[in-house]
Amino acid sequence: MPAGASDQPPPLDDDPVDAPMLLTNAPSISPEALERGFGGDADRLRRFVATLQAALPAGTIIVLRGSTVAGTSYETGNAFDAAGPGTSDLDIVVIGDATMELFDNDARLMGGINTLPLSDKEPGIAPALDTARRAAQAIVGRPVSIQAMTTWFLFMRSIVQDQPFAVLSPEA
Repeated sequence: MPAGASDQPPPLDDDPVDAPMLLTNAPSISPEALERGFGGDADRLRRFVATLQAALPAGTIIVLRGSTVAGTSYETGNAFDAAGPGTSDLDIVVIGDATMELFDNDARLMGGINTLPLSDKEPGIAPALDTARRAAQAIVGRPVSIQAMTTWFLFMRSIVQDQPFAVLSPEA
């Protein structure tokens, strides 16, 4: 083993890729996802993203995933808003070195590569972020859930579970 090398794997919370560089070429929001999540209103999307950015550490990347992007639920196969207008939630992923720190330790999963979702059911798992989540939810008129995730885990889920995503910031 080379001098200074360790036989221990790197900590799971170290993101082995450069998130901003990797996500620069990721798909941005499609017209269909814009319609589903934001009523086709690009200004509403901008206000939504700005509201979340105000509560997030500088450099955080905001990603939209789930049925808003795919059009159907991964778990049920139901169409977006199948239960009526405003019933499907917006699944937001936040990526950045300091985003995990916003979530309670008990909400961090698998060594900190993912978190439980901050939502109306679990508003206390990231209290510093919940006010912004509720304000963003009011902008779109539907539930919003937020998870912190490493870039590689987002990409792995995208491929393995066929769950597309759209980068909302910093470009939105």
